[in-house]
Amino acid sequence: MARSFRLGGLAFLLLSLGAVAMSPVTRVVELLEGLSKQIDTEAKAEEDLYETFVCWAKSIIGQKTRSNAAATARIEELETYIKDLEAGRIELTTERVDLEKEIETLKGELEVATQLRDKEAEDFETARDEMQKAIDALTEAIEVLKAATADHKKGVLLALRGKTAVGAAARAQEATKLHLAVSLGERMLTRGDAVFLERLLTGEVPKADWKKLNRKATFKMDYKARSFKIQETLAKMLETFADNLKEATEKEEEAKELFAKLKESKETELKAATDALEKMEKETGARGLSREQSVTEVEELKTQVADDTKYIEQ
Repeated sequence: MARSFRLGGLAFLLLSLGAVAMSPVTRVVELLEGLSKQIDTEAKAEEDLYETFVCWAKSIIGQKTRSNAAATARIEELETYIKDLEAGRIELTTERVDLEKEIETLKGELEVATQLRDKEAEDFETARDEMQKAIDALTEAIEVLKAATADHKKGVLLALRGKTAVGAAARAQEATKLHLAVSLGERMLTRGDAVFLERLLTGEVPKADWKKLNRKATFKMDYKARSFKIQETLAKMLETFADNLKEATEKEEEAKELFAKLKESKETELKAATDALEKMEKETGARGLSREQSVTEVEELKTQVADDTKYIEQ
């Protein structure tokens, strides 16, 4: 600015000396004035440029200051996150929940299957006991009928009484079997044959006419034939019960084998799930990767903060 004033004064002095015409001095003055204007323009541009630079610098410093604050907060957050990862306070996958649910399901299925198998075994034992009792009763009844019929010379009822009068305990046991045989016979025999069988096996008959029973007559032969007919029916029933017992036993063995395979399979799955829960390989892998990424980010942010701090301090 002082330089401009000097040039202006010089121009005024030249004019005051009477240099009205376009003399060399006038041209010099004009040249100096133009030069002054150019200098003013350039100075103004430099001033504007400087002000722009100062404004930009303030903006950049503000941005970096805010960025450093955010980075510092992020660093603290990440460092806390890393500590939580290392302490196991954070889980990144649903592996634990999924495995615990699978283990609970497998245990439930195994428990239900075991209860069902126990119930089936109990039902089989009950059925087997009933069928075996029926088999024993029918076998005993057939043997009694055979013995009684074969001894027809002394009278059928006399022979039966002689056979069943063998001690109180044995007789009671035999009576139970024979009563069961009567009960079973009622399901398959006609009412007349059922009554005949009941009287024959239990001895519950009216006072007998032994003379009539022991004589050689058609009545006695009919009696024997009826006994054979009943024996045949009881034999068929015995065969049916024996077949049913055999079939039930075979099914029980198959059920045992099937349950054993199912139990082995479920226990294998349960062990695998339990081992997986102890190892937590998916979760461990995810934690390791996340920790590595977090550590890298912390290092990068710390470098950024350090560089920006130096820039701000310049």
